[in-house]
Parts: sequence; C-alpha cells; structure tokens
Amino acid sequence: CGTVIEPMLMEQWFINMQKLAAPAIKALQAKKITFYPENKREQVITYLKNVRDWNISRQIAWGIPIPAFQNVDDSDDWIFNTNVDREVIEVDGKTYRRDPDVFDTWFSSGHWPLVTLGYPDSDDFKRYYPNSVMETGQDILYQWVARMICIGLYVTGEIPFEKVYLHGMVRSEDGRKMSKSLGNVINPKEILEANGADALRMGMLSGRSAGYSAAFAPSKITAGRNFCNKLWNIARYCETMLGDAVSHDKARPESIADHWILAQAQTTTTEVSQLIEDYRFSEAYERIYHFIWDDFADWYIEASKVGTNKQLLAELLETALKLAHPFAPFVTETIWQTLNWTGETLLMSSNWPTPPGYDAKKAKEFEEIQKIVSEIRYVTKALDVHGVSLYFKKNEFLNTNAPLLKKLAGLQQCKEVEAGRGMHLTSTKLDCWLDIDLATAQKYVTKLKVTKLEKEAAIERLEQRLANKGYTDKAPATVVQQTKDQLAEEQRLLAKVTQELASFSSASDMIS
Repeated sequence: CGTVIEPMLMEQWFINMQKLAAPAIKALQAKKITFYPENKREQVITYLKNVRDWNISRQIAWGIPIPAFQNVDDSDDWIFNTNVDREVIEVDGKTYRRDPDVFDTWFSSGHWPLVTLGYPDSDDFKRYYPNSVMETGQDILYQWVARMICIGLYVTGEIPFEKVYLHGMVRSEDGRKMSKSLGNVINPKEILEANGADALRMGMLSGRSAGYSAAFAPSKITAGRNFCNKLWNIARYCETMLGDAVSHDKARPESIADHWILAQAQTTTTEVSQLIEDYRFSEAYERIYHFIWDDFADWYIEASKVGTNKQLLAELLETALKLAHPFAPFVTETIWQTLNWTGETLLMSSNWPTPPGYDAKKAKEFEEIQKIVSEIRYVTKALDVHGVSLYFKKNEFLNTNAPLLKKLAGLQQCKEVEAGRGMHLTSTKLDCWLDIDLATAQKYVTKLKVTKLEKEAAIERLEQRLANKGYTDKAPATVVQQTKDQLAEEQRLLAKVTQELASFSSASDMIS
C-alpha cells in the first residue's frame, strides 16, 4: 500500500539456549548422530556454541497458542495453563486472559519427533523413539535439525534420531535460487504430465549427493523417461520370448553369456545394496541404470538371441525390476503385475534379489568376446563399412563362439582360415582379422591426421587469446569463460583423436 511500516517494541517470550545447547553439543561431539554429509556435524556444533537466546513468540493470526495467562488486574501475575482454547479463564477467584501470541513455527516443529509418536506413553513412542533417520533440506539445518536435537535431549534425555540425511536444493537452470518473485520456478505437475512420476524422481536424483545443491536439468528428466521406456521394452521382449514357459525352478546358467550376466547381476546387487545402506542414492541409481541398459539389454539380451535360457531370462528380468523398483516404483510395479508367472504378489513386498551362482572362468570368456566385438564395432563405425567378415586361425574358443561373434558384431561371416588377412585386432591376444584392406584403413588414418592438425591449431589460437591480458581484463567475463570452455572442449577432442590415431595406425601396420 506504500505506507510506512512502523516497528513496535513488545514483550516477547525467550528460551535460554545455553541449557539446551550444552547436552546437544556433547552428544554431537560423541558422534551419537551420523550426518550425511559428515561436515554438517561441525556446522551444527559451531552454531550451538554461538547460539543466542531463542525468541519463541510470534504476533501472527495463526499458530499454536502460548499456554500463558496474565491476571487482568495484575500485569506481573502470569500462570501456565493448557486451556488455550479459551481466551479468559478463572483461577482461584482471579480472572486471567490468554497471551495473544503464538509459538514460533520452528519451536513447534522442534517437537516433531515427540508429538508424531504420541509422547510420552504411546506404544509408538516406546517402539520408535529415537527415530532412525531424519531427512530434510540442508537450508533448515539450524532452524529445525539443531533444535529438534536440543529439545529431544532436554525432554527425553535421548537423541531424537540416529542419522540425519540432508538433501541439497534444486536451483534454476542458470544456478540461481528458485523464487516466485524471480519467476524461475517450475511446476512439477507439468513435468509429471509430460514424463511421468518415475522420470521426475530419477531425473531429480541423478548426479546429486547429500547436501549438494544443483541446477534443474531437463536432460536428466528425459534420461529418466528413456530409462522407463527401456524397462518397458525389455519386459515386452522377455514376455514375448518366454510365453508360458516360466516355472518356479531356480535358473541354471548354460552359456558363457549366462555366467557373465550372473556375475554382473551379483556384483550390481552387492554394490547397490551397500550404496543404499550408505545413503549414496545417486550412485546406486547410476549403477542400476548401466546394469539394466548396458549389461542386460545391450549385451545379454542380444547374446541370448543366439540361444535363449528362458528360465534365466525370466529371473534376470525379475532382478532388474527389483533393483530398479526403489527408483522407478510405478513403472516397475506395473510391469510386474503384467508378468504371468508372478501371481498376485506385489513387487514392493517381494524379496531383494539373490542371483544364482556362476562360473568366474566362463564369465571371463564372455568378456573376451566383448573385447573383440567392441573393437569390431568401433572400427566398422569409424570406417563406415558394413557386413565385414572376421577371420581367425584355428582356435577352439573362437570356433565355438563364432555364431555369438557373428550376431553381436553384425558380421557377414566368422570363419576359420589357414593364414590371416586384413586388419589384425589389437584388443585381444587371439589371432583374428577383420576383412578390411590397407587403402580403406590408411584413408581414415589420413583423415585423423588432418583433424589432429586442425585441433592443435585451434588450441594454439585459443591459448594465445587467453594469454593476452588485454583480452582477459577487458572482455566480458562470460566471453572469457566461453573461450576457456571452448579450449577445454578442443583439448578433449584432440585427446580423443590422438588415441584413435594411435589405435588405427597400429592396426594399419598389422594389415596382412
């Protein structure tokens, strides 16, 4: 309205924080409460050591009334009374009026671990206090977390919770704090409608750690949505392959691909379990993402097309869904309900996966296949050639796995020969050659050499520009930063080209 707001001095209710802070500091120094991240413990201790008396009264319309009543005839006569639903009470023939103030929100919230459990006599309080984990934002570490510790210790003599997990804040895409006044807030309902709840959940989790504030990244939401689609497509393929052939018998590995994927599943389950126990949720999600997308879908399902172990395929799908469920609960539960062998059970109430045992030697054999296939894919993509053949000298391992190599690498044929010819593969100790002539390989090497010279020249120009003080001092900071970013990108590309050049030059020298 444009008028001046005049400050008004009024009597307030305060708490002497020294009596509350001392036990809390002692408990924190004894590490009775674990913090994620750990450095927040010292921040709370420092805050409590320097804390001032706490004003707990507020002159606002809504809140919990302060249970203090003043004698209408004697302003120094105050009494405590819990009949706060009444403005005026009669006690011993005297009339008392309730203080119109209400409790500070943080004072009320500080009692949360007690009030929600029905302190002091409820079964819930006796069973669940102290709480196991308190999860909240790092921005209210002092206002809420520190004060809950103080109040919990003062009232019960025990810490209110054993662990504190502090999440970071979601900032706008340019890194600023989200604010309605700045107009940079995001409506999550719009994201939910476009991508789904699981995609939003995973997108917000990806790349974050405890206490780390990061900018909102739409690309991560998209990645989460694509992961949901991948899960759906994997499930549809598996159901098509399995039909009604799934029993409740324990799966047994047969091929080297079976043994390898079980090794990956067992390692992933162990690592993810530990990461979740350690509250490293983003890392757990990344591990699951790559197991399902890379190991299960891109390698094992493709390998299984040569020979399908149906029982194992079903068990691996179950494992994938169970691992992904904490991070994508809606799509995984929906898929689970469509599987004709899971009955009426809920995924959310099923046991954590325990993959069958495997033969480590056979798992290593599949890794050798992966090396060969990866190099073939890399070379054929770089040279833009298709339908090439792989030749190898007499070798029982390669001969046995020729159909697998042919399928995974998209080869025209995988053939045993008396003498090798073509580009010798360098990623494996086994003697095998790609049917690629010297002229094709050298043409690509020449192209790489030209690209290398171009990158070196670009880097030299950018370094000279940044070495010029007139440029760095006078140009806008954003322009200088763009130049630095451009230099870093050119250096990255040069390193990649140099590595490619070394690889192809070595392979070209070995063309027979």
